[in-house]
Amino acid sequence: MMRYDSSIDDQHHQHFYALRQQCLIERQLFEDPDFPATDSSIGMPKFSNVRWKRPKELSPTARFFIDGASRLDICQGALNDCWLLTAATNLTSHPWLFKRVLPADNSFQQGNYAGVFHFRFWEFGQWVEVVIDDRLPIDATGKLLFGRSANADEYWSALLEKAYAKFYGSYGALDGGTAREAMQDLTGGLTEFYQPKKMTDGQEEQLWEILRSGSEMGSLFACNLKSDPTGENVATKEGLLRGHSYSITKVCTISGLVSGTEGNRLLRIRNPWGTGIEWNGRWSDKSREWKSLNQAERQRIGLTVENDGEFWIELTDFMKHFDRLEVCHLSPELHSVEADGGDERSSTRRYRWELSALDGQWIRDTTAGGNVSSLDTFPLNPQYTIHVQDGTTGSGVVIALMQKYRRADALPSLTIGFIVYKVTVEDLRQKPVPKEFFQHHDHAIVGGSIFINAREISCRLTLDAGLYLVIPSTFDPGEEGEYLLRIFTARGNTLCENDATLCFGTLDDRITEQGKFFDTPRWALLANAFYARAAGEDQLLSANSLCDILWEQFFRPNVPQRVEVKQTRSSSSSLRTFYTRVLQLCACFWIQSAVGKSSRKGELTVKEDAAHREELERIVSLLVSRIADGQETIGYEQFRTIARDVYQWETVFRLYDTDGSGTLDRRELRKALRSSGFNTNNRVLCRLQRLVVELNRPQIELIEYVLCAAECRHAIDVIHREAA
Repeated sequence: MMRYDSSIDDQHHQHFYALRQQCLIERQLFEDPDFPATDSSIGMPKFSNVRWKRPKELSPTARFFIDGASRLDICQGALNDCWLLTAATNLTSHPWLFKRVLPADNSFQQGNYAGVFHFRFWEFGQWVEVVIDDRLPIDATGKLLFGRSANADEYWSALLEKAYAKFYGSYGALDGGTAREAMQDLTGGLTEFYQPKKMTDGQEEQLWEILRSGSEMGSLFACNLKSDPTGENVATKEGLLRGHSYSITKVCTISGLVSGTEGNRLLRIRNPWGTGIEWNGRWSDKSREWKSLNQAERQRIGLTVENDGEFWIELTDFMKHFDRLEVCHLSPELHSVEADGGDERSSTRRYRWELSALDGQWIRDTTAGGNVSSLDTFPLNPQYTIHVQDGTTGSGVVIALMQKYRRADALPSLTIGFIVYKVTVEDLRQKPVPKEFFQHHDHAIVGGSIFINAREISCRLTLDAGLYLVIPSTFDPGEEGEYLLRIFTARGNTLCENDATLCFGTLDDRITEQGKFFDTPRWALLANAFYARAAGEDQLLSANSLCDILWEQFFRPNVPQRVEVKQTRSSSSSLRTFYTRVLQLCACFWIQSAVGKSSRKGELTVKEDAAHREELERIVSLLVSRIADGQETIGYEQFRTIARDVYQWETVFRLYDTDGSGTLDRRELRKALRSSGFNTNNRVLCRLQRLVVELNRPQIELIEYVLCAAECRHAIDVIHREAA
């Protein structure tokens, strides 16, 4: 998959135009190696040995569109992805959005057809391009196994479904979901949901206003009934399917049936099955209510009386029978809607929302603090501030929290939510806000979301001018995941991370002063090792030799072997030789003592040794690049600096390794780095913790800690260079 950005050039991405041109030149049809025509792409055991065919093999007159795209083109197949097809149905009513997802240059036309097609989906703030071939799974009768169009010659909906399946890894990954998730993937919009059955009569006006105003603003709507205990799409006596997703394709009011009465509030709803069971109550296809409308009124609202899966229902009946209304408001990043169905550039109107967005992570022992009832860990959660501008009264704000990658990684959704506090500048003096604030400021809570295992949760607030603190979290502490936090406001806003500043701090007073290190037997052994391996007249040390010295003197689990002194011009003096021999003898006693304190026994496995070597090479790369001015070798003074740094980091490590286990608990990393003179923030800390996890280290060993310290210092150096 490729991010929809022409500036990105990655050889591992599939480039649609290059692939199509290559296939046309070679007169071959594209076969996608990343999503092959095999059962692995189906991803469901109940469908095995599936055959695949291209549209032109099924229909010689196959076309991408026939008379454009229509909501009636989409029909569900054997896959439980009504939630996706519902969203695709809604998308057809927004031509400019539709073209963004389905580029207009997809075609079966001779001269352009090469068996390759491309689509675009929104993924956590970016548009991603997905390239597919047009081989589609078929059933035993030779018909499409999954989604299809009502017209057997039209294939855009089937190919869109395949691209979405590739987007998430397989067709099986689409077996169940929510319409608002798919609507968001097709628009980048903001999702909300409501429970019509639980809304009282007094809330009917509120629900109608959501539908009416949302429809005018281009929002997408879907609805469903709760699932039947059997898990099957069981029909109610009114002709509605349980556990099934429907799209709301129109909202309108028609004149009252009786003179002087209020108008009837109607919703047009479509079943993605296309045919079959339909609503049979008031305003259904053949109900008597329609007889009171003249032909002109029927044409105005677009009434059709066919077995096409589409029906009308009055708002009161909708609230009585449907359990959930799902809404996707078009994101302000799209910033315009077509007013007359023409070119979006020639006829648009601005949305009123403005957007700020930041992404983050919940990492165990670092930023995964759980909800506020876990008060000891809750302050670990990432914190964000919103500044509602002065002079603003009752500003509308929508906060949306979305967890990332759960469907793509075949993981269940975490239970997530957030709390919003009203704060002052004084409250924010400490960054992040400490535990004491949350212990005594329940009264400062001005809102928040429910906690639910959905991909996105949002809430609307009306906020006066001032500062607000937003804490997104999982329900339970220690649950890991990535998320995107978006803030929509009616006016400009400032969304910032409320986190510590990444910068250099002060070395812990308990750490040995650097001057004393060079008078120790430890340094004598290191100096000897330098002269033993340094080469050339200038006595320069290569990166590989530096790796060997650091491994022998700091990281090797067993006793470092005695290093023979290489007689060179720099060490040929009899006085220097005598001095180094004395210090080397002292160093031997020091090493024997240190070994007695080590808790690690035995040799590392070859695999562990290789992994440690990779870590060590990264450490050396960071240390050398900082002081060698682009050179690949270092001299004696530079070696002194590196040895001093590693020694200090080792000293910090021993300070926090209170049980002498040779490891640090991951929760101690922030404190240890602070003692090493680095003030870290959550972003860097999470990256370092991820680094440890990727190395399969349940706890932090010395070499991992030194790597973390080197990476942290490098990150601070980068900030300083950019600031300069």
